[in-house]
Amino acid sequence: MQDFMRNLVVAFWPDGGQGHARRNAWSAMVADTKRARERASAEAVVQGAVAAGEAARVPVAVGH
Repeated sequence: MQDFMRNLVVAFWPDGGQGHARRNAWSAMVADTKRARERASAEAVVQGAVAAGEAARVPVAVGH
C-alpha cells in the first residue's frame, strides 16, 4: 500500500513536493525580509522623533 501511495505521489509530483516546499520557503524568506526592512524603517522614524523631541526641550531655569 505504501508503494502504491508513493508511486501515486511521484506520478502527480515528480519532485515529491519538494518544489512546492521550496517555493513556500522562498516566499516566507521574502516576506521576512520585507518585514525586517519595514521594522528598520519604523525604528529610524521613531529614533528621529525622539531625537527631535529631545532637541526641542528647553531647560527651564529655576529661580534662587
